[in-house]
This record gives sequence, structure tokens and C-alpha cells, in this order.
Amino acid sequence: MYQVYIKVESSFDSKKLVGEFKEYEKACEKAESEIAKDKDIKYVIEETTGRVDNYGELVADVIDEN
Repeated sequence: MYQVYIKVESSFDSKKLVGEFKEYEKACEKAESEIAKDKDIKYVIEETTGRVDNYGELVADVIDEN
């Protein structure tokens, strides 16, 4: 599963989820469409594979970012 986040300037949360996709290509298309709306936007694409840490939280790996 791939998640696309947009980086935001906030004191509480530094990124906003804009979509979850099963295919990497679809995640890239979403990131590109967000960039088309605003050229200054920064994005992060993360992949989750079902791994969890010692606290039971899902581990996400950063696949792509600008």
C-alpha cells in the first residue's frame, strides 16, 4: 500500500494524507496532479508492507519525495 502525503507548515502535523493506492504508478500520478495545482508543493510517497514495530504501529518506508 502506498500513501501520498503533502508536506504542510503546521505545529502539530507536518504532513497531510492526500491518497492511498495499491499501485506505485497511481501514487505517482496523484503526486504529479498535486504538483500541477501548486508548483511549490512538497510531497512524500510512503510504502507500508504490513511490518509493525515493538509498539504495534505500522512501519512505513519513504519511497519517493521531492
